[in-house]
Amino acid sequence: MNRVLFSDFFHRNLPRDMEQCIELFAIFGGYDEAIDTDKPIESLILHHIIESFESHREEFLSPLQDDPLYLNLLHAIAVGDRRQGSAYRRARIGKERGREAFDFLRYSGYLTLERSREMPLLRAHPKQRFKKEIEHHRISHKFRFTSPFLRFWFAFVEPFSRSIREGNTLPFLNHFHTHFNAFVGFTFEELCDLYIRDVLAPKFQSDLLDSGSYWNREVEIDLLSETMEGETWVGECKWTNHKVNKKEFHKLEEKCAKLSIAPDKIFLFTKRGFSNELNDMKDKRLYRFIAEDLSVLTNRS
Repeated sequence: MNRVLFSDFFHRNLPRDMEQCIELFAIFGGYDEAIDTDKPIESLILHHIIESFESHREEFLSPLQDDPLYLNLLHAIAVGDRRQGSAYRRARIGKERGREAFDFLRYSGYLTLERSREMPLLRAHPKQRFKKEIEHHRISHKFRFTSPFLRFWFAFVEPFSRSIREGNTLPFLNHFHTHFNAFVGFTFEELCDLYIRDVLAPKFQSDLLDSGSYWNREVEIDLLSETMEGETWVGECKWTNHKVNKKEFHKLEEKCAKLSIAPDKIFLFTKRGFSNELNDMKDKRLYRFIAEDLSVLTNRS
């Protein structure tokens, strides 16, 4: 995540709070024009995206020459778990063609690669065999769009291009209302990782060796950071309308146990807050943050 992109978005548009800022950034991050944040989100989308549909589509698709290979892969990444293997399967293309397509899309400025930190299998001897599902598992990197606006287009707009061109925006809007809250979760996760890098690491006087999401065959953790001082930090991000409870803390502990990790710090990030039970927890490893805490990333004075 680019802090300058987020800060510039905030100062250009001046949203009323961080919750609104993050939701709008998940759509318009990387969009060059100012938007009127006093208007409903649906009105902003219709005015800035749908009314200019043809010009946006020309900008986004002309480098792709309307090639279904690229369109299918970009959509698969925008709506899926972003892993290489699952993106290729969803787009119904083989690994070789998928890699060629990714190379083109990275060169053309659509995508970047987030490398997996999963370690290869260690065998006690060369002929050791594991269970079939483990033997067949392949480490998979993840794709990232270079801007939230691009990701939003290929997740929500492009799939409904035909009906939008016919003047029927209802299928697009229905899909948007059903899936948007979950869609924002990844942008929130990216901003929380940026908060760890730019705010928490200096606060704790730590230098990070690595930071970002972690995934392997069995477990996925939203945020995992390793410090030069030998500490391991983990975090979970929940973009939901209800308060996060103690169960989420214990779920994260269970994930850490599967990875044989004993975290030195545990960060919980949430949209609006925590249950009384979780707020009352006495665990020196635990730090709690809400969306408004991320306002420091905007360089707001």
